[in-house]
Amino acid sequence: MPFVGAGISVEGGFPTWKEHLKQQGRTSGLGATHIDSLLNSGQYEEVIEEIEKKGYRDAFIQEIKDVFSKTGKLTETILRLAELFTDTIITTNYDHLIEQAYDTGVENNIQLIDIANISDLPDQNKTTVVKLHGDIRIPAQCILGKNQYDDAYGKGTLDLTKPIPKLLSFHYRTSNLLFIGCSLNHDRTMQVFQAIKKEIGDVDRPPHFSLESAPDTEEELSKRNAYLLSFGITPIWFPKGSYDYIEQILRLAINELRYRGYEPGGKRK
Repeated sequence: MPFVGAGISVEGGFPTWKEHLKQQGRTSGLGATHIDSLLNSGQYEEVIEEIEKKGYRDAFIQEIKDVFSKTGKLTETILRLAELFTDTIITTNYDHLIEQAYDTGVENNIQLIDIANISDLPDQNKTTVVKLHGDIRIPAQCILGKNQYDDAYGKGTLDLTKPIPKLLSFHYRTSNLLFIGCSLNHDRTMQVFQAIKKEIGDVDRPPHFSLESAPDTEEELSKRNAYLLSFGITPIWFPKGSYDYIEQILRLAINELRYRGYEPGGKRK
């Protein structure tokens, strides 16, 4: 099951979340050095919290809508993704690039699950797109700042009984997740995975994987490798910056399925 992050959207013409927050922070009057310091230490939620405290929440939401509501570019990577996975896709992205890729012209072929209906069961007759943190169609309901993340994941202490952690827990326990275009820093979703891994241990736990751009040095690679494995995620490395390898890896997976007698999506010929 693919878990799609912002890297895929960047390829489709959208800014990274970090770039967007940097621009929005400056527009809201936050100092550039201060913003960089927060973002470089992974405090994305805190940047949004400061923007809201300065009274720019409405402007911030409108800017998100303006930037992420546009029609993205359907790249070879996203098309390969849509060809390979036809059941359920999980994403933290707000934009509609994934839905564009799965729009085959067949009416009502996509089931959208977001914050409002996060507990709905996937429709086996449709491709289900799970948008964990909301949809840009309703930007005011997107999980953006610290207060919203606290509501969704637990304030102070992670609450695995809340709908989003509960859904993540289910898929971590039952699916083989493939992270594509994800930074996988120590954010709220990673905290859920770490908590579940600690709870269930390594017995009968499905393996998870991430397509990763190799860092500059062997020491950095070893450190990143150990970090990901601590969450139960095995990295699949490609040369640094060679993001075209992602499309090639997905294409090889499609060819391998066909060689084994399956059509992409898991149906045997």
